[in-house]
This record gives sequence, structure tokens and C-alpha cells, in this order.
Amino acid sequence: MLARLAAVSVVAAALLLPAGAHGGEATQAARHYCGKIASTSVYPYARIYSLRRVSCRTARKVARRYDKYGTTYPRWRCGLAHDDLPRLFSCGRGGKSGDLRNWPYALEARGSRTR
Repeated sequence: MLARLAAVSVVAAALLLPAGAHGGEATQAARHYCGKIASTSVYPYARIYSLRRVSCRTARKVARRYDKYGTTYPRWRCGLAHDDLPRLFSCGRGGKSGDLRNWPYALEARGSRTR
């Protein structure tokens, strides 16, 4: 009886955790497609996704600058996604450390061969 109660408690706790606490990556529902930009990477285009609290206009602007010049806007941080193709890079603002995709303002760019 006690083992069954413990198992039910674990399942209930897992269901009550916020979405970001499960796997670290933003859920599909939170991801918003913002269009494509020309890319200087191995892919000719990059699909831009707003993950959290970023307008599509800002997401494209930040991504375009990082992709083209390798620099970021003030208070933004971007990082390359090595060995994680087709994800090219992620950018975030408002956090201190950890995965940029989990920061309060976040976006990611994924490579695409088609326009």
C-alpha cells in the first residue's frame, strides 16, 4: 500500500512540474515560427523561432545580426549549437547562465535548404 502511494505521488509531482522543468527544451506549444533569413552557415537559410517572450520582428533582427556579423545586441547572448544540426544557434536575454533557450527571452535558428 505504501509503495503504491509513493508511486502515485511521484506521477502526480511530475504532472505538476512546469513545462521547462521536464526536459530543458521549450515545448512545441511555446515555439512560434517567425520566418526565414538568409544564412552564412552551411545552410543557405535559417528558420527563426521565438521560444519565449520575443516578437518575431525582434527575433529576426537579433538572429540576422548574429548570423551575418557574429555580434549581438546589448543584453543579448547567442551561442552556436555544435553537433546539433539543423539547429544553428540560440540567443537569449535576461538570464545569467545555463541553456540560452531557457532564458526569459529566447529564440533559436534552425538550418534549412529550401526557401
